[in-house]
Amino acid sequence: MVICNIVMQQCCSTCRGVAVNLLDRPEAAGLLVRPPSRPKQRLVAVVLGVAAVGIVAGGCSGGTTGSKRDGAALELVNTTPKGAGAVEDVTWALPDGEPPTIDPAKSGSESSNTVVTNLCDSLLRLEPDWSISSALATSAEWTDDTTFVIALRDDATFWDGSKVTADDVVFSLQRQMDPKTQAVNASVFDNVDTIKETGPLEVTISFTAHDSVFRDAMASIAGDIMQRAFTEKTGDQVGTPSGGLMCSGAYSLVSWTSGKDIKITANDAWWGGKPKVQNLTFEFISDDATLTSALAAGEIDGSFGLPPGSVAGLRKSGSGSVFAGPSSSSISMSPTTSDGPAADPKIRAALDLAIDKKAFVKNQLRGAGEVQKTLTPELVWSGDDAAATYRAGYDALPDTDRDLAAAKKLLATTTVPDKTLTIAVSAGDQLTLQAATLAQAAGKELGIELRIKQLQATEFSELFYDAAKRESVDFVVTTGYIEYPGALVYASLFALPDTIFNWSGYSDDEVTTKLQEARAATDPQAAAAAFVDAQKVFAPARLQISFANAYSLLFMNKRITGAPASFSYISTPWAADLGGTK
Repeated sequence: MVICNIVMQQCCSTCRGVAVNLLDRPEAAGLLVRPPSRPKQRLVAVVLGVAAVGIVAGGCSGGTTGSKRDGAALELVNTTPKGAGAVEDVTWALPDGEPPTIDPAKSGSESSNTVVTNLCDSLLRLEPDWSISSALATSAEWTDDTTFVIALRDDATFWDGSKVTADDVVFSLQRQMDPKTQAVNASVFDNVDTIKETGPLEVTISFTAHDSVFRDAMASIAGDIMQRAFTEKTGDQVGTPSGGLMCSGAYSLVSWTSGKDIKITANDAWWGGKPKVQNLTFEFISDDATLTSALAAGEIDGSFGLPPGSVAGLRKSGSGSVFAGPSSSSISMSPTTSDGPAADPKIRAALDLAIDKKAFVKNQLRGAGEVQKTLTPELVWSGDDAAATYRAGYDALPDTDRDLAAAKKLLATTTVPDKTLTIAVSAGDQLTLQAATLAQAAGKELGIELRIKQLQATEFSELFYDAAKRESVDFVVTTGYIEYPGALVYASLFALPDTIFNWSGYSDDEVTTKLQEARAATDPQAAAAAFVDAQKVFAPARLQISFANAYSLLFMNKRITGAPASFSYISTPWAADLGGTK
């Protein structure tokens, strides 16, 4: 597949009940799409529970965003109170079900990431506030426009006691690049020319052109390091129940019993200090009612990505607390065809204007989210040096409030479809079904007939890698997320020609030029200015109809605390921060 150098990575399209590995498909080599799993309904109306209320009211966590959302009295938190004491055993739920792999290069679901981030260290670390700090690398910086130098810490060891070396780093990053690996993050390395060991603890990467997003990508699983000897010996079985891993993370893998659970244990020699929780068991619970009951009964100690319907029951249970945090997750509807009505930007823009997205946030997200004007959630650029430029560009975009009169006026300038259009959703996922139902109702008001087609998980996943499967549908409703900071991460996948999600055939020379300028820019202000210029052009085309940005939702039993409340858990060793409340 031809992918422009600008194509960004780390976005996820998710569906309910299964994590289907796109990497089994030859077409997926080098793609940066996350394989479909269950759309995470990371939603909550407020930060709930006694402990959570204390955090918000007192501001004692140090992680409050301090922002009010859509007029509601919501304050999100990035962190939860620090763990105070040691805990022998914790059981954690994976609402997406069993991971398809725990190989960092091939991890493509929230289940995979939630586990892998605790096993394998990345070169840099994503903090709960979405800033970047050191990890395996004490420094990772550009020394000139096309040279990136990584200096490694000297006290990091793999679980078998051997030192983490520059050779292991070179191997791991080259493995991500190798088409034979079919890594989900291969496009992170599009501009890389060579990766060389230039010292026992130093790696130098030469680029064909500057890449303004590469450094931040090293704080995701794209920067995870594995032991060369073990990985080469284990071969294709790496990251499977039988093959396992050899990494240097806060926890080591004990066992993976397929269909049952994954067990990990604290790495006493971890360079970051021994975790307070000794043993962590991940159970695969994809049924909302089962998950809610297990958490309320204390059978499961914690979970990210709770569905909104669980909040009331968990509040009443007294078993723990629910926390809301900032997230890069969003619910959207994308066209699946490059011809026909769905490919017409005016049709999409009219539907966008007719959909009551504020009602979606209020009723479906229970207030735990906010309307998004365009593709990219604000969180991913909010900490950028050029955040003010991104903010000004975002604020300058027209509001997407419901305006039926404007929608009808716009529709009058194009051809109204005389056939029924089909919206695909994953069967059993209530959130995306509700979003599709809102779109269907909006279409009816405009004289556009839309029908909803619920597909089983495997069939739904095929839409993302098989163009022939998309021929029978016009739109698809999904949940997507971004795993590390950067405005370019998501939008480029829709706005550039020949990219993985540009199913509508969108192409604009100015957009392409500006996005390429943004990626190649060495100055953050120049990158932001170029992106904002591109956004002015592609945003009105509604390459996605964005319903909302949904907040992250975390539950912890009253005996534990410390996990990040923000969506940073998707890329960081979150379990290392867990501990007892006493």
